[in-house]
Amino acid sequence: MIASLDDVERLLHPAGYLGLAARPLYLLPLLRTGCLSELLTAERADLGWAERFGARMHSLEEQTARREDTFSGRHLEELMGLLPTLVGGRWRGREFGLTAYGTYREHWRQAIERTGALLLVPPAPGGAELLTDKVLMRDWFEHLGVPAPASVVVDSIDYPVLSGKFGPTFVAQKPKSSGGNGTYLITGEREAGELPRRDRWLVSEYAGDTTFSFHGFVPREGAPEVLRPAVQLTGLEGLGSGFGGYVGTDFHAPALLPAQALAKGREAMERIGHGLAELGYRGIFGGDFALRADGSVAALEINCRVLGSTWLLGELELGAGRLPTMVRHFAERHGHSTLGKPDLDPVEAVQLTIRHTAPAGLLLEAPAGGVYALEGDRLVFRRPGAGLLECGPAQTQECVLVNLPRAGTLLHPGGILGRLVARRPLTTPDGRALNQYGQVLVSAMRSLYSFVDAAS
Repeated sequence: MIASLDDVERLLHPAGYLGLAARPLYLLPLLRTGCLSELLTAERADLGWAERFGARMHSLEEQTARREDTFSGRHLEELMGLLPTLVGGRWRGREFGLTAYGTYREHWRQAIERTGALLLVPPAPGGAELLTDKVLMRDWFEHLGVPAPASVVVDSIDYPVLSGKFGPTFVAQKPKSSGGNGTYLITGEREAGELPRRDRWLVSEYAGDTTFSFHGFVPREGAPEVLRPAVQLTGLEGLGSGFGGYVGTDFHAPALLPAQALAKGREAMERIGHGLAELGYRGIFGGDFALRADGSVAALEINCRVLGSTWLLGELELGAGRLPTMVRHFAERHGHSTLGKPDLDPVEAVQLTIRHTAPAGLLLEAPAGGVYALEGDRLVFRRPGAGLLECGPAQTQECVLVNLPRAGTLLHPGGILGRLVARRPLTTPDGRALNQYGQVLVSAMRSLYSFVDAAS
């Protein structure tokens, strides 16, 4: 049983674990606890991370000097093709346990094992099709008694017909998508006509402006757990993402939501957790909810995987001396039972993702990752730092810049300029817009970069 950081040292460190993720930040709790000896990523880590965490890091970005709007399996395929050059013979005879953020593809094992290493892949969780198809998921919610938005499945978006059913504003989604990709807000004939052609759409009522989420955990032993809630930040103006695009998380904002809405969300999460346990799923899951105008809630979807905010949850857990949920997730997948202590209290912790909004440009100047303080309208470097743990309290006006490209990188439109991490609110209470402090921070961060047009 793994119940403490001492248990991690005793039971997990003797094994070598290979991390596989789009971004090193996503696996930060594993790096902080010394669980990873090697890391394969699409984007490269901030300067100093490899030395700080004692892990070798190999990235596609380091080879291509290119950062695009998003990273997909295609980019990790490219990285797999470069492995013999990147690792040489260093992996020959080594055994790695896999800790992968996102979808793992079985043929990647062959690419890794061609280096001479042996990769131990944990068994796939149960219910895979149900948990990745939003149409099946909505049917499952109904079976569990979990409230969800009214919806229909169609093969084309007929605005007059659908607006008659849902009103002038509704949501169209690709059934298999994540992170807000493939989600469209439809407010008229123009948006409906601009959608890509598909043979299946999930169309739903627009349930509310404010969305919040919970982390949940299904252990090998014991009942499913509901963990800390957060307000989901999506599509905020000035950050470079469209409607529904995930741009951040605020772990304190739920304190401003109606207590009854949070209670209904917890109840839904408990039902979902028990349903997942019956399917044979084990590990992290996240539930997204919309807050309706009448105070009720609607379950939008669940994600059965490590989430984009799980690393920040891990920072809070490590700060309190607790075993990070991310560590529990991968330990359980590899056969270790774990014990955690859920904490639902709101706490000051925010992250924002800022994207490049100009044409493709070659980055001439870029800041180093670390802790910065706001002085007037400028951000001034204070000290090294990888995440929230190094950030001072709210009154210091400190923030941490992470996930940054380096000078010499070709940054495409939508590519991530970096993440802002802070201990004070950066948005309005409903999470729908940047507050004045957030606007100043984002502007100050953007001013730290300089580009030359890639076409020139």
